[in-house]
Amino acid sequence: MNLGPLLGAILAILACAAGVLIGLAYLCTRRGKPVPSLPFYAGGVGVFFVVGALVTHSSLVAPVPHFVRSCLDVAAWLGAAFFFFTILDTLIIGEWLIERGQRYIPDIVRQLLIGAEVVAAGVVILWLVMGINLVALVALPTVAAAMVGVALKDTLTRFFSGIELGKIVKVGDWVTVLDREGVVTHIGMEHVTLLTRAHDVLSLPNDLVIQSGVTNFTRPTTTHFCNVLVDAGYRTPPEQVCATLLETANSVSGVLPDPKPSAFVAAFNESAIQYRIKFPIGDFSQRDSIESAMRTYIWHAFARKGIEIPFPQRVVHQPASEDGVSKHHALERIVAQLSVVDFLATLDTKQIEVLGEGARWELYLPGERIVRQGDPGDVLYVIVSGKADVRLEQGGLTTTVTTLEPGKFFGEMSLLTGEPRSATVVASTELSVIALGKQALLQVVQEDRKLIERIGEVVARRQAVTAAAKAQLSRDAAALSVVTHTRSLVERIQSFFWGTRRTT
Repeated sequence: MNLGPLLGAILAILACAAGVLIGLAYLCTRRGKPVPSLPFYAGGVGVFFVVGALVTHSSLVAPVPHFVRSCLDVAAWLGAAFFFFTILDTLIIGEWLIERGQRYIPDIVRQLLIGAEVVAAGVVILWLVMGINLVALVALPTVAAAMVGVALKDTLTRFFSGIELGKIVKVGDWVTVLDREGVVTHIGMEHVTLLTRAHDVLSLPNDLVIQSGVTNFTRPTTTHFCNVLVDAGYRTPPEQVCATLLETANSVSGVLPDPKPSAFVAAFNESAIQYRIKFPIGDFSQRDSIESAMRTYIWHAFARKGIEIPFPQRVVHQPASEDGVSKHHALERIVAQLSVVDFLATLDTKQIEVLGEGARWELYLPGERIVRQGDPGDVLYVIVSGKADVRLEQGGLTTTVTTLEPGKFFGEMSLLTGEPRSATVVASTELSVIALGKQALLQVVQEDRKLIERIGEVVARRQAVTAAAKAQLSRDAAALSVVTHTRSLVERIQSFFWGTRRTT
C-alpha cells in the first residue's frame, strides 16, 4: 500500500471514530448525563491497532514475519470489536434499558457482558485469521472456568448477591443492615460499603447482607415515621397532653404535614403516663436533629401549659430572702412591660402590680403558633423579646400582614370582650411574651368597675383613629365614631366580665 492510500485510510478511520465519539458525547450532554470514558479508551485502543495493522501491510516498512502480522491483524479486529461493543453498551443498555426502561443493570454486569462479547469475537477472529482450532480453544476455557468456579465459589456467590442487592438499594440510600445504620456509598462485586452516622466506614459481604435482610429508609419513598416518648403527670388529662403533642409536632421544622402526626397513650407507669408522638419526616439523614427539636419543643409546650414531666428529684431548700428577691425582680420586669400597653395606662402602680402577679412568662420557639384565627381566647400577650408574624387566613390562603417586635402586644380584644381571635400569630424567632388573662384583670376591675369605662374609651379611641386613618376620614368623623364606638365597646366588656350590661 502506497503512502497516499495509507494516509487516506488512516484519516477515514480517525474521522469515523471521532464522529462516533462526538455524537455520543453530544447525546450524553444533551440529556444532562456524564460522558462515559470507556468508549473513548476503546476507541483509542482500536484506532491504534488498526493503524498499526495497516502500516505493517504497507510498503513503507520492512516486511515483518507472517505470525507477527497475523497477531497485529487479530489485535486490530479485537480493538475494533471492543470499540463497537462499548458503543452498543452505551446506546442499548445505558440509554434504552436503564435510562428509558428504568431497568437495574449493575456496572459490573455491563463490563462482564462487554468482556464476553469481546471473547466471543476473539474466538471467531482467531479462527478466521490464524486458523486456530476452535474446538480446542473452547474446550480449554471450559475446563479452566470449571476449576476457577470451584475455587471462587464464595466470590461468585457474593457477586451474584451484589446483583440482587442492587435491586433493593442504591448508592445514597439510608439503610439498616445487621443493626448497623448508614448511607450506602458503594455496591461492589463482593462488598457493600456504608458510612455510619458516626462517620465510620463499614464494609459487609453482599451475601451476608442479602441473608440478614435490609431495611431501606429511602425507598420506595423518602417518608419515614419517627417516634418520641415523653412522660407526663397523672394530673393532666390524657386528651389534653395528646392535643398539645399534635400541636407541637406541627410547629417543628422538618416534620411533614402529610401524613398527619399521631399521639398515643403508651403506658401507665409508676409515677407518670407515657405518651408517644408519631410524626413523618422526609429526610432520614436529619432524623436525630428533628427528634431532638421535637423533644425541645415538647418541653417548652409542656412548661407553658403547666404539664408536669415527673422525674426523681432531691429537694434543695433555698433561703426565703433569696427567693423573695428573685420573685420581686421578676414582678418588676412584668410591671415594666405591662406599663407599655396603652389601655392599661389608666391603672395606677398598685393595680398594675396586681395584674403582674396574675400574669405569666411564656416562651415560644420558631414556628410555634401563639393564637389561631377564629379560636376563642381571653389572654393578652406582650412581646418582651423576639418577633412574631401576624397572619390572616381567608379562602384557604394565608397572608402575613405584619411582624410584631418587642414592646408590641396583641389579643387585647379577646382579653376585654372574649371575641374570637381575629388573626393567627406565629413566632418567627424565639419569642418571649407576658401572658395576661381575664382572671388577673378581673381582680382589678372588681375593685373599681369604672376602670372598664376608661379602658373601653382608650381602646375605642385607638380603634377609631386607626379606622379613620385607613378610610381617610376627617377629625369630626373620627370623634363621632369614638363616641358611638365607646358606648358599644364598654357594654360588650361589661357583659364579658359580669354577664350583664351596664348603662353608661
